[in-house]
Order: sequence, then structure tokens, then C-alpha cells
Amino acid sequence: MNNLNINLAHSRLTSQQHQNIAGIIHKNQRGEGLKSGLPSLSLDHVVEASQRAGSHSNALRPEEGTQVTYTLGDTSQSVTPAHTEPGEFSDAQKNRIRETFEHFSDAAKVKFKESAMASSNHVQIKIDNANFDWKDPYYINSTDGHSDVPLLQRHANDLEKPNNYANHIIAKALAFKLGLPSTDDVTREKKYAENTLAHTLRSPYSEGRSDFRFGKGHLDNQYSSTPMMDDISLLQKKYGANHETRSTDTVYGFNSNADREVFKLTSDAELPVFCVWDGGGKDTFDFSKYKEDQVINLTPGSFSNVGGGVGNVSIAQGVTIERAIGGEGDDILIGNEKNNELLGGGGDDMLYVAANSGYNKLWGGPGQNTFVIGASAPEAQIENTEIKDFMSGRDRLGVSALRAASGRSDLKVVNQYTGRGGEVTIDYFASHNLTLLRFDINGDRKDDCLITVNGKIEPTDILA
Repeated sequence: MNNLNINLAHSRLTSQQHQNIAGIIHKNQRGEGLKSGLPSLSLDHVVEASQRAGSHSNALRPEEGTQVTYTLGDTSQSVTPAHTEPGEFSDAQKNRIRETFEHFSDAAKVKFKESAMASSNHVQIKIDNANFDWKDPYYINSTDGHSDVPLLQRHANDLEKPNNYANHIIAKALAFKLGLPSTDDVTREKKYAENTLAHTLRSPYSEGRSDFRFGKGHLDNQYSSTPMMDDISLLQKKYGANHETRSTDTVYGFNSNADREVFKLTSDAELPVFCVWDGGGKDTFDFSKYKEDQVINLTPGSFSNVGGGVGNVSIAQGVTIERAIGGEGDDILIGNEKNNELLGGGGDDMLYVAANSGYNKLWGGPGQNTFVIGASAPEAQIENTEIKDFMSGRDRLGVSALRAASGRSDLKVVNQYTGRGGEVTIDYFASHNLTLLRFDINGDRKDDCLITVNGKIEPTDILA
């Protein structure tokens, strides 16, 4: 959402529906003022400051190369109250650990090689109750750039569970091994608003400080094993972005064809916790099997509330997800500045796109749905928004932002533009069961916005 919409909403010049959406999007913006009483830093600020901060000892430096070798420690030791025994990973546990490594090479041009022939930059993942430490960098240095990542046995036992703490610890250690600094060393504002697990794996502060929740309830603690948006941007600044990752049409969530298990859902009992980096293609968020009310936001750098979580799915900067599929609850779907397809699913849904933000297609589904159209910048090229399943008397079309952008207190339905501004023509073509709405916002007697409705729409269906 552009700042024009946020300003109109903050001035209470638009409908409550538009104001609610503006509030959601404004919460995702960063770099201005305070959030939860803490200074908010832009992503560019954090990346620039992170480059100046020092990395931990034994961390990889780009000038040394881009490869880290690793072993999964069959020879590690696990301390019990009575004695010491070898702690080995099962094959399934090893596969989960390997995927955690792959998340980093998906995001940036770094490589990991599983090899007992250790390089100068080597990581050994091991079960070691005696040496686990609850602080950065979550690895223990030995000689020649080698580092051990110790796990507690109780954490390792959960490696096959989704969003487990062991893989989160491994991901933390890998972020530091790749030269990313501790977040408390980035700026003088150690407690800046984005220094939470919602934005970076490396934070010592939970996502709750960002008013998010990685769990279906307050006692359900789940963790990310993917780099988060600040980690991804910093890794790409250091090593370059990997644009080959999932560069074709990819579905995340249910019915997924993604190449990583963390992005796949099979049951509504599961909760996704991840940040998406995607190299291209026409991509989809499919959260269709959930019954909870959801917020699915396709804006780069944004957070979505999915499956009972709050802010548990996010999108890295530079990523375009074009499609969103809601579930059975009363969902809010928010498009980005590209060609979007939003499918509400069951429930009474609210679908939002800005006018002229691309050729958008919207399906509300069988509930009582509201299609909210935001204002566009005056210089934006005219694009069409197509509402595919509007039912008059049941659904509503919210265009209060278009009316507010005209400076008028009302939207006037006319047969021809008069030059007043804030006018709309409504033409129904019975042979095609199609309604065309054309808007003159600024009073120049030219079309500023087009909305096509598959179905008949009456003036009483319009929220202006």
C-alpha cells in the first residue's frame, strides 16, 4: 500500500474496511518512529550497520571463499546423569539438518559440503549436553577455523518435528558462521523494534516483542529454521542473491511443489513458520485448509497471520508472490504491486488491491465478501481489476479510497464525466453478465481507474 492510502486512512477519510487494511500494512512498515516503545530501523539501515559490525571469530569471510564443509557428528558425546554415551543422529534427523543448511544456500551464493575432509571453514553438528551454551554464536571454536555446534539431547530428539528448536539453533549457528553479527552489536539501539526472531534468527528476543506469535496458542512455541528477512538481505549483501532458487511457479503451503519440507503443509494441525526467498515464476501462498481467520499479505517485507499464528509467515525483500488462497475463516488478503490473483475461499473475506497496481483478478468465494480498492498514485498507468464472482446484495465493493483521493465527500454515479472529479460510470452488459466501472478521480474527464465485475453491481453495493 502506498503512503497515499495510509495517509487517507489515518485522516479517517476512508471506510472502516480500508482503515483496517491500512493499519495492517502500516504495521509492516519500518524505519520511522517507535514500535512498541522502541525505535524502528529500516532494513537498509540494519543491513548497512550490520556490515560495519564485527563478526564472530572463526566466521567465514567472503574473501576466503563461499564454501563451508560440515559433518553430522556420529562421534559426539551425550552426557547423562550416570555416564557418557555416544549420541548419534538418525538418518531422518540428518536429513532435517541438511535442509537447514540448504535454506542458506537457497538465499545466497554460499555452498555447504558434507565431508569428513574438513576445510578451513568447517562445522560439526553434535549432541553434547556438557558444552551447549545459550548465547551467540552457538558454536564453539577449535583450531583452523573449525567450529562445533553442540545440541542438547532433548533438543536433538525433536529434530523430526516441524519448527523444532534444534534446527533453529543450527540455523542461528550457521548465520553467525557465515559472518553475520550479533544483533546487539549492530547499532547503539540494541533494543530496536526489529531486533526480534520475527526479523532475524540471530535475535535474543522473541517474536512476541513484535506482537507476533510463532504458535497456535500462547503456550505453543515454534521456531524458524529458515533465515528471516533481515538475515536474507544481509547474506545477499555479503555473498550475492541466489536467483536460481525456486525460479519457476512454486506453491507454498498446501498442495505445495516446493523443494523444501518446511514450505509444505498437509494438515491444518500444522503451523508454517518461515520466511520465503523465491527466485521467480508465478508463485502461490495456499493456506486453504485452515479454519482460523487469517491475514495473507503478499507485500515484500511483510508478515502474514496463518493457521492460528501471528506474523508466522513472511516474505523477504525482492520477492514477488503473485497468488494467495485463503481458507474457511474470515480472511483478509492483501495484494502487492504486481499482477495478483486473490482467492478468498470460504468465510466472509476481505480482498484488497490498489487501483492500477497490475492486472488483478479477485475471487471472493461463497461468503459475504468485501472487495476493497485502494487509491493509486496520480502518475500510475491505468490497469484493470477484475472481480470474478461478485454477487449483488451479498458482496460489497469498497472504493472509499478512490473517493477520498478525489477530495470529495461523496462518489457520484454519472452517465458521463462532468469534470467534477470523484465520479464513476457503471455500465452493465447483460449479454456477458459483466459490469464495467470507470472512475474519474481528478476531474480531467478521463479514466483514472477501471474495475470489471463478472456479474451485475448496483450502486447500493458500493461502499464509498
